[in-house]
Order: sequence, then C-alpha cells, then structure tokens
Amino acid sequence: MIDENPGRFPLGGRRAVVYAATARKGRLSGAVHHALTGLRELADHLVVVTGALSADERSLLGEIVDEIVSQGDAGEGLHAHGPFVRSQADRMSVFDEVVLTNDQWFGPVGPLQPVVERMEDRYLDVWSLTDRREGVPGSRTEGGDGRVQLSGYWLAVRQRVWQSDAWERLWRGISATPSERRHANGAEVALSEQLTAAGFRLAAAFPSENYPAEHPDMFNVDLLLADGCPAVKREIFNGYPLFYDQHAIVGRRIAAAMAEHGYPVDLLWSDLAATVAPKRLHTNGAMLEVLPDRELATGHVPLRILGVVHVVDLEPLPELIARTVRVPGIERIVFTMADANHRGSIEAAWETAEAPEGVAFDVREALGRNTPDTAVVFDECRDLALDGGFDLVLAVHTGAAASSTRNARFYFERQQYDCLLHSPGYTANVIQLFRDRASLGVVFPPTPHIGMSTLGEGWRGQADAVAKTMERLGIDVPLDWASPLAPVGGMWIGRPEALRLLGEQKWPVGEEASLVHTRLHAYAAGERGYHARTVSTAEHAGLSHGSLEYTTDFMSRTSYGYAAGYTALLHRAGPIGAGRGVDFARMWVRYRRPHWWGTLSRLGRAARIARAVGRSVRRRLRKGA
Repeated sequence: MIDENPGRFPLGGRRAVVYAATARKGRLSGAVHHALTGLRELADHLVVVTGALSADERSLLGEIVDEIVSQGDAGEGLHAHGPFVRSQADRMSVFDEVVLTNDQWFGPVGPLQPVVERMEDRYLDVWSLTDRREGVPGSRTEGGDGRVQLSGYWLAVRQRVWQSDAWERLWRGISATPSERRHANGAEVALSEQLTAAGFRLAAAFPSENYPAEHPDMFNVDLLLADGCPAVKREIFNGYPLFYDQHAIVGRRIAAAMAEHGYPVDLLWSDLAATVAPKRLHTNGAMLEVLPDRELATGHVPLRILGVVHVVDLEPLPELIARTVRVPGIERIVFTMADANHRGSIEAAWETAEAPEGVAFDVREALGRNTPDTAVVFDECRDLALDGGFDLVLAVHTGAAASSTRNARFYFERQQYDCLLHSPGYTANVIQLFRDRASLGVVFPPTPHIGMSTLGEGWRGQADAVAKTMERLGIDVPLDWASPLAPVGGMWIGRPEALRLLGEQKWPVGEEASLVHTRLHAYAAGERGYHARTVSTAEHAGLSHGSLEYTTDFMSRTSYGYAAGYTALLHRAGPIGAGRGVDFARMWVRYRRPHWWGTLSRLGRAARIARAVGRSVRRRLRKGA
C-alpha cells in the first residue's frame, strides 16, 4: 500500500509516449501519422510499437518518432502494450510520465497541449482522457452510482507507479492478445481496481461524472468535443449499427463536429474504409447523400469524366444517351455492345443525341456480356478507364434482370438512372462529392428493393466466391455479413485509382461472374483507402423510406423492444425456411438446444448421403434386372 501522496508532474519533467498501432501490409494509415504528429509535441521520447513495416514506411515514421519497436501487430486495449511494458519496464522507469496509447482513437481533434498541461498541475498517479462508470442493475441514474474505470486507449502513468510492485503484478496478468473482447474490457477494470487498491490516485481529464451518460466517450461524444476532448474512440464508427440506432449515436454528426474542430476527416474515412466492413461503415457514417437538382457549388474546374455505356437492351438506349451527354465534364463516351448487331442502332441513337461539341464517341464489342453489369469497364475498356488520364468514370448499362416484371424493370431503370443522372445540376452535385472528399472512391444508387427481393439476400449465394476473389486480388477489407454495400444494379461513378484492383484480372461472362463483380467495388476501393457512398434524389429517398418503414413495421409486429435485441434473437433461431413444422422444430433446437444442433446436422447429412447411395444402388439393380 502506498503511503505518501502523489505529486504533480515536475517542472522540466520528461515524458515518453508509447503508441501501439496495427500495420496493414507494411504501412500505417494517414490517421495514425496524424496522431503521431500531434503526440510529437508532448513527448521527449516517442515510441511506436507495431508489426512489420516496409522500408518506405519506416523512413516516413523516422521523421516523426524516436523509436520503432517491432513486436507484431497490436492487440486490443491494454493488451496492445503487454509485451512492451514487460520487456521495457526498467528503461521506461526513468521518465517522469509514460503515456500508453494506441490507434483506437482518432485525433488530435483540436490541441492536446492544453489538456496535458491541465493534468500536469494535478496531484495524480495515473490519468486518462476519459473514464466510465459501470451501471448498477435496476438503477435509473445512468451508472452514476457505479464503480469508475479509466479508459484504456490513453493512460498517463507517473514514475512511482511504473516503479511499483503493483504495476508489475498487474501486467503479469495481462496477456499479449485477448481471446475475447470482454477480456480486453476486463483488463481496464483490473487496472483501475488494482491500482486504486494499492493506494494510487487515478483521475480522468474529462470525468464521466460531468456528463449525462455512464460512458461519455460512447454516448456523449458531442459534449466531450465541445469541452475540448482531443480524442474520439474508433469504436464510435466501427461498432454494431443496430446498437447505435438504439442509442441515437450518429457517426456522421460526430465526424462533422470533428471537422469543425479542425480534424481532417478524410483521414478518418480512409482509415475506416480499409478496416471496417463497408456496409457497417456506410450505416454508422450515415453515408447516403440525398442531393437536389440545383447545382450547389459553381465556379470550379470541371473534372475529366469517361462514360462507359454497356448496351444489353436497345429500348432504354436513347434516354440513357440523352442523360449521359449532359454530365458536366464528360469528355468521351464508350459504348460496349453485347450483340454485334447493335452497332447500327447505337450509331443511329448517337446521331440523334444532342451531344456537346468535343465529346468523343466510340463503340467496342463485348460479345456475350448479356448480364446487367458494367464489368466491361475493367476488361474491354481497361485501357481508357484505368490509364486514360480521366478523373472519374461513369459506368451505366441498359440491362435489367430477365425475371423482372414490367413494373419492376421500369422502377429499376428509373431508380438507377435518376440516382446518378437525374439532371445536369443533380449530377454536378454528385461529382462535387468527389471534390469535397479526397477519400471518396465510388458512389452508386442505394440497393433497389421495390419490386426486387434484394434485402437480406444481397450476396445471392456468392459470398464465398467474393471472398475467394478478394483473396486473389489481395483485398483484406472485412466482408459484410448479411448483404454487401454494393452497386447491385451495376451502375456507379468512381475514381479509377480507387477501383484499380478490379482491373487486375479478366472478368468472365455469365450470371455468377456478374454477381461477384458487382459486389466488389466498395471492397476494392476500401483496400486502397477510399470509401463508398450512396446517392439518391429526394423522390427516390422518399419512396424507399416509406417502403422500408412500412416493411420494417410489419416485420417487427411480432417482436418487442429495439431491433438490436430481437434481431439477435431471430439470427440465433436461424432461417424460417418454408415455415413447415420441421422448420420450426429446427429453429427451436438452434435457439433452445444449440449444443444439439451440430450433432443433428451431422446425422442429417449422413442420412442424406445414405439415401443418395441407396437410390443409386436401386437404380443399378433395376438396370441389371
């Protein structure tokens, strides 16, 4: 037990900062570089603990930090620091304060120095930027009477703690990598409890007692930023969207507040695009852009745009040409034809179009590509799309699913064409998104769902094929679970650089190849640090919202509470199937007796194999007779 009271940070004292980060393919993100640059001002000695780095990355880091320690990629929470703390304890104990931090926060949002100087004047042993109160079951005080624990993404530890037996004992119990998320949280609880029990004084720069919620770094981020907190936890943007929906946590507004405080949010989106499943990021970041027909920004230099129109059906072609030639900045339009007999119709339609002077026109063959997609951009038009010097590529087609009804086909065309090419002013606003956001790689219409069964079936059975293709292309972005964020209609506008990976293989023809290709754009862009957004007119946003609200209301009628709860229940029970008695029996087993399910599944597979073998034997016997 420590007897003497803690002191202030000494005048002229020395501070070390140890920053643990995860490297992706030998590189650290721009957001990490930004954080390290901010930390440089505080540190007499700045250390980065990370995995293997490329020579170029080590050179860049060498201009910012004093030391690079390679020990494998960082674990989660305090576990990220375990090996370093245990191996470097003696060397770090010479500093008056050691800050243990990691890449689980974005910042600095505003200056760090005022916060650090304020905490230097306090008589403390350990401090963090934020803390959290554990809620008491049945309490309505939002955790106000629960125990307090420091947040592990930033721990400033003063010398007498670092040199203590209690500190050494604490780290002996913290492994290098937590087996589960709860173990990472448990390490934070253990730190606060054990150091407090040892007599050390702990505090937070922005204590939870000053905020309405028990976890202000999750639920009151706007208030923290207003008070000058320089960090926003990564968890705000990469967590479970239905949980955030339940608690009205809106990542888009938090990012806007960060921008108002001077943080370059393109670094945030670029980092997250490479590390978070695209649909999760799109939902948490509220990345649907509803745009007006009136051009909002004027007086800019036009971007150079290549248009690629894949002609499957001839009927929509005149309208699509009329829309495409009005795109601001369009310099060349390439028509690819699935049928060689379409050339005359394409040329005739172009002759009647009122194309602006200087727009080049070209027709190329893409024989056999009868599916409604734009794989031609990365195959038949690869030379122009990827190496033609264009700023953006517009990819559209004239096809629709053959199984669609007339109404469904009509709505599909309207939704896809309108959401990209509704009017010159509207499309100018779509293009402006790319000017305003350097990390934006591709935009496309929201998933069409009116007249189509796409929600919940977005992978169309191709998730494994997409995963294999991603592995082949070197794409490590996490895969969405239920449905991908993708231009399932096959139409989009994007930066060539963002989608370059899709041009590294030849795309075969056929429906399965089409389904795989159209689900890869956001993943390919994310791998290169670009994020994806969806764009819509106000009309289509209204049509979609009304339909989704009514559908969700009816789907929720037999459930209760928030979607985060009953969705987990339904997923645990599994597919309803055809709603037969045997299907409900399977759901009951999966939900109530999950440990039985594996055994029953194996028995079922064995029975199916036995039946198949029996049928084969009987057929042979009949033939022999």
